[in-house]
Amino acid sequence: MLPTWFESLVESEVLNAIFFVLPAMFANVTPMLFGGGLPMDFRKNWFDERRILGNNKTIRGFIAGCVGGFLMGILTMWWFNNIVDAGFTLTLANGFFQGMGAVIGDVVGSFIKRRRNIPSGGSLMVVDQTGFMFFGLLFGLIGVNPLYPWIYWIIMLPLAAVVHFAANAVSYIMGWKDVWW
Repeated sequence: MLPTWFESLVESEVLNAIFFVLPAMFANVTPMLFGGGLPMDFRKNWFDERRILGNNKTIRGFIAGCVGGFLMGILTMWWFNNIVDAGFTLTLANGFFQGMGAVIGDVVGSFIKRRRNIPSGGSLMVVDQTGFMFFGLLFGLIGVNPLYPWIYWIIMLPLAAVVHFAANAVSYIMGWKDVWW
């Protein structure tokens, strides 16, 4: 018999929302750990004579994010299909698609920043903190039957902003990043 507090925690929509987006969150970190190499834009410029994405968006990082999301998706699939009754089931593809959505969201953010003449590593508030989560949740619609609750959007977009800022601040303090954002 499980303690009542643990049962309440397992049934929590906040906890379920966090568990649901773990593939997107993990995919957002994975390129920083395993990225590098050839930039996705092949060092080419857009029509405005600025780089399309910049050196920080690499092919290896993109693939690492998709794989990282997939691997974390195995855990979330097990959680939702065996531990909780959230009203939906996940397929193995869900983690991959959330991961792909997260890295695409990051790429879209870089594209927007280059068009606004913000250099690689520069900050574009809100887009930097929530773009990966928005696209992760959007792509997370694939491989869910039936659809996950809309409340996950309301829970995770603001939470992603706070967690993203805190993680970057800690990384800066630890000397892992050159900027606090």
